[in-house]
Amino acid sequence: MHKLIFTICCFILSLIGCASKPINLFEPGQSKPKMEFIDISKFDRDLSTSLSDKHDSVEVAFYDKVSPNSVPDRLQKWLSSIEKTGGKVEVRRPEGEFASKDPFALLSLAGTLFSTLKSLAAKPFEQDYETAKGRNAIIQLERNKNGEAVISKITFVKPEK
Repeated sequence: MHKLIFTICCFILSLIGCASKPINLFEPGQSKPKMEFIDISKFDRDLSTSLSDKHDSVEVAFYDKVSPNSVPDRLQKWLSSIEKTGGKVEVRRPEGEFASKDPFALLSLAGTLFSTLKSLAAKPFEQDYETAKGRNAIIQLERNKNGEAVISKITFVKPEK
C-alpha cells in the first residue's frame, strides 16, 4: 500500500514539475523592438540581443517613471558605453514643451548625466555593452502629475547616415 501511495505522489510531483517552464537565468535574451526596464541581468541580455539584431530602434519604457537625475546604474552603463564608443546621448524635453519651466533643471540634468557618464567610462565594460556600439540614445522626458520631469522612455537608435 505504501508503494502505491509513494508511486502516486511521485507521479503527481512529476506532473507538477512539467506544468510550467522555469525561467533559465542563463538563456540568451529575447530580441524585442520595445521592452520594459527591470533592474535584473535578464534585461541586459534582452537589450543586448535586441541591439545586435536588425532593429533600427529599441525602445525601453519604465514601469515606474524615474527622475533624470536618478537613472538606474544598469542603464547608465549602457548610456556610458554609447558615449564611449562615439555615440550621442540626447535628452529631449517633454513633448509640446518648448521651454523648460526651470532652466536650471536641464542644466542640472546635463551636468549630472555628464559626470555620471564620465565616471562610468573609466570602468571596464562587460562584453554585453559592445552591442551598443554604433547607436545613439534618446532620453525622452515627460511631466508627471506633480509637474516634475521624469524619464518616459530611452530609445537606442542607429544614427541616420
